[in-house]
Amino acid sequence: VDALIEYIDGNRRILEEGIAAIPGASAIPLQSTYLVWADFANTGMEASEIRRRVEEDARIAANHGETFGKGGESFLRFNVATPRSRVVEAVTRLKAAFGDLQ
Repeated sequence: VDALIEYIDGNRRILEEGIAAIPGASAIPLQSTYLVWADFANTGMEASEIRRRVEEDARIAANHGETFGKGGESFLRFNVATPRSRVVEAVTRLKAAFGDLQ
């Protein structure tokens, strides 16, 4: 269990660093979970544009924040309990999908 927690935490760090590299995006610190909340509010984009870039351009499935309640429109939730190679690939795709903000 300890090794698994360490592995997932490594995935979390990789995803959080990738999200932080997108201007206006930030990750909410985890609290005992493997689901990373990312806030794209400060990118200046509408929720539909954020989702389009993540889902269509980066080809990543994420939970939409608004399904969890009012005020979640700019949030997406990503699962990091997956092989590290998938997290690294997802970060590469996210950076490319938001590359015009750089």
